[in-house]
Amino acid sequence: MGVQCGSGCPNAGWYAVLCVHIDWLLWTGLLKGLGVMLPTLQEQFKADTWMIGGLIATITAVGSVAGLLSRPLDVLFGTSIVVTVCGFLLGASVIVSSFLTGTLQMTLVLCVVAGPGLVIPNILSRAMTGRYFTTNYATVNGIATAGDAVGLIFAPFTQVLLDTYGWRGAMLLLGAISMHLGVCGLLLRPPPPSAEGRDDYLPIISSAKGPSLDDQESAAAEKKSLLRILKDAVQARGNLFGGAVFRRAAFWIAALVYVGHVFAGTLWLIYFIAYAKSKGFSGYEAVTFTTAAGIGNLVIRILLGLMVDQGWLKLRLAVLISITICGLALLTLPWANSFWLMIGNAVIYDGFFGAKASLVDIYTRELLGAEELVSAFSWMDLLTAIIQITFGFFPGWIFDQTGSYHMAFIILGLISFLPLVSLLVEIVINKGKG
Repeated sequence: MGVQCGSGCPNAGWYAVLCVHIDWLLWTGLLKGLGVMLPTLQEQFKADTWMIGGLIATITAVGSVAGLLSRPLDVLFGTSIVVTVCGFLLGASVIVSSFLTGTLQMTLVLCVVAGPGLVIPNILSRAMTGRYFTTNYATVNGIATAGDAVGLIFAPFTQVLLDTYGWRGAMLLLGAISMHLGVCGLLLRPPPPSAEGRDDYLPIISSAKGPSLDDQESAAAEKKSLLRILKDAVQARGNLFGGAVFRRAAFWIAALVYVGHVFAGTLWLIYFIAYAKSKGFSGYEAVTFTTAAGIGNLVIRILLGLMVDQGWLKLRLAVLISITICGLALLTLPWANSFWLMIGNAVIYDGFFGAKASLVDIYTRELLGAEELVSAFSWMDLLTAIIQITFGFFPGWIFDQTGSYHMAFIILGLISFLPLVSLLVEIVINKGKG
């Protein structure tokens, strides 16, 4: 598979893959599980649909803001320790939320603790996988991110827990399952040092040949103005958080693809079951749709990854196909009113959404390089968070105003097409260079 092995552990790369898989499984599973419980929570807390939907959307949004800490935490403590602590805090926060009695309390616990507990390990383990695997990355990343597909089994599972133990019992058990992310963090080992970027070592200057390095630095410091010193200090802090990626056009190209993908997909996860129920389908029929979607997600994700690795399909063409099909599926969802049409739509949308999730990581690594992945993922998650916090409530608000989710999903379909702008801009830039 072209895996680089470090730390004397031949399976270290696959442990990173496992960690990404479990993190995506929990990310999707918890969001979908909360989506299943949305009508129950709305009734329990006597809140509007948009309030509960906004709460669920804000969990990962706030976590994405905390994602900026990924790089500093990685430098200070190492990926394994950070992922382990975040994983156990994630499980603990979901368990604690099962004892809460108000939406404000639940919002604080899940957003402040569970959000970072999901997002920070996601960023670090995805970046570690990108550094380990040098070939067949599309296939490997398809397997890693397939946890997103497997996580959809949480929908019927949560429905069973909800009917059997109530929402508090369901949250308690989901929290216990979430603890597994901490165990995965214990398996992680640092990747081998990259051969790139070694030219930043300074040569040792002999005192016999010229002034010492300290003397040179003192002379240079005297020449600096106060403004320049302040500018250098700000730049150093920015580099600690990976802010240098902002100066690269490639980052903004990848960011638009990522943000449009995650925003539309997250709202689909949260509101799809509520949408199906609003069409008259039962809770068990609604979770059947998502179970079928998970199977399609898993199959299409891995198939497209194999096709890209084997050279049968170019990466950008695969991204283009995935974006287009996802957008069309959301636009046509309001007209899918029968059981089989809903299953077909869910399989097609989530299948190509899953493929896109894997391909976007590969696309980002190709544009920015493996060493910039932690910084790129952190800042792209922050941009996603801003959008989700600002607009994550709108499907629920549209339902409260109109009694239907139709318009909300049409808007999501249009948003899903926005990443096509990035592919077009990249083509224009490459032609300009040519």
